[in-house]
This record gives sequence, C-alpha cells and structure tokens, in this order.
Amino acid sequence: MMTELDKKSVPIFKVATIFYGAMALIGLSIAFWWHHSLQKAFSLDYNFVEWMRLLGVGVLVAGLLLISSHFFEDWFESFRSLRWKVMGLLGPSSILMIIHLALISAFGEEIFFRLALQPFVGLTVTSVLFGLLHLGPDGKISMWSFWAFIAGLLLGWVYRGTESLWPPVFSHFSVNAISIYSIRKSYLCSERALETPKRDE
Repeated sequence: MMTELDKKSVPIFKVATIFYGAMALIGLSIAFWWHHSLQKAFSLDYNFVEWMRLLGVGVLVAGLLLISSHFFEDWFESFRSLRWKVMGLLGPSSILMIIHLALISAFGEEIFFRLALQPFVGLTVTSVLFGLLHLGPDGKISMWSFWAFIAGLLLGWVYRGTESLWPPVFSHFSVNAISIYSIRKSYLCSERALETPKRDE
C-alpha cells in the first residue's frame, strides 16, 4: 500500500524508472549483440571465497566514494547546494522507494556505461561521459560532475579488474541508497524544524 511519503515522490520515481529502465535495455542489447559479455558479467558461478573477494572490492569502493562525497560536500558550495536541490526534488521518499531508485539507477548506469560503453571507448572516455550525465540542475559542469567522473573511473577499474558487474553494481547501489537516505533524513528534519514554531504559537 502506498504511503503519503510515496505519493509526494511518485512523479520523479516514475520518470527515473523509465529513464534507467531504457538505459538498462539499451546496454543489455549492446552487450548481448556486440560484446557477447552478458553471461560472464552476470555470472553467479563463483565459489564462496570469490564471492567474498568481489563483495570486499564492492564494499571498499563504496566506502571510498562515500568518504570522497562527504569531503566534496564540505569543501565545495556547489556540491552542497546540489544536495538541497535534490532534496527538494525527491522529497520525503519512503525506504522502499529509496531502495527502488538506488537499484534501478545502479543497474541502469552500470549496464550502460560499464558493460556496454566501456569496451567500445575505454575507461577514461566512459568516465568522462558518466561525469557529463551528472550535470548540475542548470545544465552546467559542476563539482558533482567531477566527483561522478572519479566515481566512473573507480567503478570502471573495478569492472575491468574483476570482469564482473556485481562489484560496481553493489558499490553504486550502496552509495546511492545511503546518499538518498541521508537526503531523506535532512528533508524530514527541515520539515520538523519548520513545523515547530507553528506548534509553539
């Protein structure tokens, strides 16, 4: 059953689902017809030690990206202002919708950029294009774009090194989920702060 929190966030989540779903379908088609890399990239035929290695790589990269985003937010005003704009866009998203958005964006972007595009144009060009996907709301290159470029390099390097899409997808999902949850907390805190004076009057 849809909560009030979900109803306020539905339009942006519908658009995101269509956008990232299309991105994933295009990426899967390219990987299947041109690279023939689908089976290997999504293989689940790993032993326990290999799964732990892949998970460890995913956790490490997610940690590095979350730490770097924290510093970027501290150091750069444009990065902070973008957070507030995203907060207004997403609104008070429920936990289920956060998981949904984090999953579809992680799979959509990793399938398209790492699985489909990187074998064609290489790691650096793919990372530049990944950064350009993350332009600021005004359509200009910002520190968020530069951070996304760094993230693209790390995620692409992991994909190239492991030949598996699971570690970059896990890292991407973790970063997105934690970041969106943090934005949700900030949104709810600001809402409560605005309501408090009204109660006191």
